[in-house]
Amino acid sequence: MPPHKEMHKDMKRLLASICFAVVLAAVPCFAQVISTPGAPAAPAAPIEISAEMRIPLDQALKAVQAAQSACSSQGATNTVEVVDLNNNIKVLLSSDRAVNASFEYARKKAYTVLKKGMASGAFGKTLGQLPRGAVIEGDPNLIQYAGAVPIMRSNMLIGAVSVSSSKGQLDESCAMVGLAEFHF
Repeated sequence: MPPHKEMHKDMKRLLASICFAVVLAAVPCFAQVISTPGAPAAPAAPIEISAEMRIPLDQALKAVQAAQSACSSQGATNTVEVVDLNNNIKVLLSSDRAVNASFEYARKKAYTVLKKGMASGAFGKTLGQLPRGAVIEGDPNLIQYAGAVPIMRSNMLIGAVSVSSSKGQLDESCAMVGLAEFHF
């Protein structure tokens, strides 16, 4: 075979090898995992909240103040929030010296109410004993602890009052005090 044809054949092999290597290197980019077990699903599209489903600011403010006062009067530092259907915070108050974790617990308790349509403590009772930090139903934002209650208007869920305090056994009763401030 003439040398230029052999060199041409070697160039084709080299080019084919380079193309094959590029394809092999690109395969992992296209084989990405969309979600891993236990990871939260993609957030749902926000719910359009009509006027009758909105939480009035004046009542939300009174609710968090009443709940916080109820817990504080019993010596508990606390974080209290009212959230809407999209889990957006309407009002949040945190007492002096409340621990950082109370914000996360209050958020997860409210999320649980919105996701399950019942008080977070009632949902927790359906689960039985779980180890602390257990991922529930593959959703790391669900929580089994009491302290958040649904805000209902005309028998429809419109949000949640959530309390996380240094005396967890008070949380649900404090949330109920806050809930009593809503008048629709």
